[in-house]
Amino acid sequence: MSIHWLEPHPSPAGDALRKALAAWGHRVVDGAGKGTVVLVAERPDPRLIPMEGTELLWWVQEGDPEEVSTVLNLRPGWVLRQDRPLEAARAALEHLRQRDLGTDGWLRRMLHQATLDELLRLVLDRAIRLSGARGGAIWLRREDTFYQQAGDGSYPEAPLPGQEAADLVRRGEATLLCPSEQMGILRLRDPRERPEALLASIADVEPLLLNAWRLEESRALSFKDDLTVAQNRRCLEAELPRAVRAAAAKGEPLSLLFLDVDNLKAVNSRFGHPTGSHMLERVARTAQRLCRAHDRLYRYGGDEFCILMPGTTSQGARKLGERLIQVLKEAPLDLDGVQVPVSLSAGIAAFPDQADGAEHLIERADRALFQAKSAGKGQVVVAE
Repeated sequence: MSIHWLEPHPSPAGDALRKALAAWGHRVVDGAGKGTVVLVAERPDPRLIPMEGTELLWWVQEGDPEEVSTVLNLRPGWVLRQDRPLEAARAALEHLRQRDLGTDGWLRRMLHQATLDELLRLVLDRAIRLSGARGGAIWLRREDTFYQQAGDGSYPEAPLPGQEAADLVRRGEATLLCPSEQMGILRLRDPRERPEALLASIADVEPLLLNAWRLEESRALSFKDDLTVAQNRRCLEAELPRAVRAAAAKGEPLSLLFLDVDNLKAVNSRFGHPTGSHMLERVARTAQRLCRAHDRLYRYGGDEFCILMPGTTSQGARKLGERLIQVLKEAPLDLDGVQVPVSLSAGIAAFPDQADGAEHLIERADRALFQAKSAGKGQVVVAE
């Protein structure tokens, strides 16, 4: 079998793959052509896609889920990081060569769905259909706890301790996803039969699932705020445009709350910065507790936080803001008998009513927050 070879960004891993292709019996032809093209690059970049080539195997140094989704939507194929074993590339090429896409296009759909959430949704939908179940959910492992990441409401969204997840698998009430690394568990409600065909097809795409999971885990670490339970500003800047696009596609609203801890500088000056840090942690933990499972909390910087609320109007966001202000007001910090009040101001903007894009949403919510601070603090203002 001839493999066409493009190498915009040469690397030792690229050299290793080329030697392996020859050892596997492939004839490597420099330049693009009809059939399968191996493309060695730093990242999956749409500008590198050649005019020729039925499908592409991307052999990249780095790549985030959004980049992967973009290139695979433009040309069928597979994206593998260069730190993956060479055998993973061999398996991907074999699937592409055989066009082994399943009777209902299962593998092709997997190839086109690059983000972890999209992949998991496909896995769950297919599992429900093949088993005749009334519903289901998937939990992913993070350290010793499993968190629900895809579900249809059949099961509560509460996290599962590792032992509880293991017990579900042991009793046959759940199935391990990617057992080699215990990536997660799949649980089905009232299945009529075990989806054995599904388990076999998941094994076929296990490298793709693991790759997406590892990418998300590494991004989660880099997007975590150092002090609080919130995500950081870099995470908001990455996720907000995607959230706006998703809201537009679904025809749903999306609200953004900007929160500012009132008088934090005065607290730091009077009681010390450790007290100020404790106040920020209190605000973040309280906000996290009041948020819904699919809301996202970010620390924007300094004394500012943001809450992103999919499927929520500005009035729904206002209710959360007012509730958060009230709960914090009723629970001041206790410093050896001295009650230190915790006060918040909030500004809200919603897509598409008050803003037409991600940057505009931030701008309008920030302006509404300024109005709330100017009007006396401790209140919520919705952008007009």
